[in-house]
Amino acid sequence: MRIVHKNLACLFFFWSVAFSHIAVAQHANSTQYSDSLVSTPFHRYWTKQRLIPKIGVGVQDRAFFEVGLYWQNIYRHPLTLLTKGPYCTVDIFIDDSNFLIGPKLGYEFTAGVFGAALDVTYFIDENYEEGKDRQAWVTTPKIGFTILGFADLFYGYEIPISSERISSLSRNRFSLVFNLNKDYLNLKEAPRKRRSI
Repeated sequence: MRIVHKNLACLFFFWSVAFSHIAVAQHANSTQYSDSLVSTPFHRYWTKQRLIPKIGVGVQDRAFFEVGLYWQNIYRHPLTLLTKGPYCTVDIFIDDSNFLIGPKLGYEFTAGVFGAALDVTYFIDENYEEGKDRQAWVTTPKIGFTILGFADLFYGYEIPISSERISSLSRNRFSLVFNLNKDYLNLKEAPRKRRSI
């Protein structure tokens, strides 16, 4: 009977020591991770995605204004910032003869000072011919320079994907767009994306 009690006591001691070490290790890891979020200058992480305003101006044989929303995600790296996310904006062209709008969906990626985007636009040309509207679909790949994803200076080339085309509009476009994310003001305090375990 003493042997059974001794074995049970040893087993209990072994399990209590093992579980206490596991608990301490997990607590140390979580503490170390949470401390490193604040104190380590070389820590890398994604911020939580934010729905932010996206506004800008551009030229494409005539000036236009762009406004919409961007579901932006920022990656903080010791050397630079990366951003990514989908967006939904509208291009608004106004001149003396007609009113042209282009709602679009796209995706943008930036790394440091370089960026790229791809979007699909549905142009609606109001008052094309005495009240007759004209519609056309285009896709626009864009590349250019960026200030860490906050301000983008892009060149784009429109590729028609529908039979009808807005012939009065140039295929080449330049745009300057600002992504107004408040996380840029203080990335250390920005909400972070949870790491998957």
